[in-house]
Amino acid sequence: MSAKKKNWADGMTDFMEKLAPLFDQPILASIRDGFVALMPLIIVGALVLVVLQFPLCFRDEAACYFESVLPEHISGSLWSVFSVTFGLLSLYIVISVSYALARRRDLDPLMPVFFSFMSFILVASPQLPDGGAGTFLDNSGMFTAIVVSVVSVEIFNFFMKRDLVIKMPEGVPPAITAAFAALVPGAVLAFGWWLVRFVLNFDIAAGLFQVLSAVVPAASTYVAAAIAETFHAFLWTMGIHGDLTIGIALQPVWAANLTANAQAVADGLAPTAVYTEIFRSFVVPGGSGATLPLAIYFTRSKSARLRKVGWLGVWPGIFNINEPITFGAPVIFNPVLAIPFIVITFINTTVAYLATSAGLVGATYIAAPWTLPSPILMFLATGYDWRAIILAILVEFVIPGIIWFPAFKAWEKQVLEKEEAAVKK
Repeated sequence: MSAKKKNWADGMTDFMEKLAPLFDQPILASIRDGFVALMPLIIVGALVLVVLQFPLCFRDEAACYFESVLPEHISGSLWSVFSVTFGLLSLYIVISVSYALARRRDLDPLMPVFFSFMSFILVASPQLPDGGAGTFLDNSGMFTAIVVSVVSVEIFNFFMKRDLVIKMPEGVPPAITAAFAALVPGAVLAFGWWLVRFVLNFDIAAGLFQVLSAVVPAASTYVAAAIAETFHAFLWTMGIHGDLTIGIALQPVWAANLTANAQAVADGLAPTAVYTEIFRSFVVPGGSGATLPLAIYFTRSKSARLRKVGWLGVWPGIFNINEPITFGAPVIFNPVLAIPFIVITFINTTVAYLATSAGLVGATYIAAPWTLPSPILMFLATGYDWRAIILAILVEFVIPGIIWFPAFKAWEKQVLEKEEAAVKK
């Protein structure tokens, strides 16, 4: 008996199963988790911008911001909070990524984090012979922070797993045993990075900064954003977490652009980078595929099942959570809903990117909780730009509402036909 021929859905399921290990690959997952863990710190730093850049009028003048009415020593000290968050971002990345990777390698994170931190200072900001020091502690040292963290933890793990450590006699307190066990890998890391930086005179931080300077603009163009976001939507329709997938590669780019914008505003300049993580809320308002209008349509459906799914999806959708619709409608493996899901994402990316590039809406530079309703979220993220509210409504309700309606009617018809056929049986 011949084997049953696989259809396209079976083929995509096999593809998903093969791709699944990528999402939990220790190094990539640790980089992703490390950046996610930094969000509270980034939001705290952004609160300074929220306060000092609060508009008192609608003119783009220094006197129209709340900073102008504060005593100078108050506003100046508030900028210090910004400086120790955004200005030391690479240090926090070292701590966060090395901690996440050490946990995934089943190591006690304390010593790997210590030595990763030390290694980064040695590589990126050492005291040089001429008395100067490196200046890669902000977002300019981001890639260096990632590389040093990963390499340092992997070397530490190599020695620990092979028992190439100083062993203490039984009865010695665990804290002392752990400290002596870290001596050998710690010394290898310290003198290894010293050899690279000073003896070989290989300036990793400066080199990776040049790479960052080339990669970030290339990955931030409209073409790159449109491809990435459309691909992310396509993956969702196949049951693959699209945000996590593109985030593995683009999270550093998004973070670099956001911090560059925030620093520009702090320096009195206009933010210019378009493609940040918070910008994506223009692309996926209400969740990937901008499904909130679809959920609203479902609440008025003739199908009892779709009405239930709609009511389950409306309230989370207001806060940008749309799994009830994605999996309940479903959008996954359903061409009727998958096609508009992808098309809407592409159109929203195009409209939002072009509007921001043309100066019709300000660029995003304030990190805010992504679960805020999109118009409020983007109003905050753009530094109280009222035009962001209009754009958010356009990409969340107007464009998706037009595209989702015929898809909703077509899917409702199919669901009703199946329900009637089930009743007849």
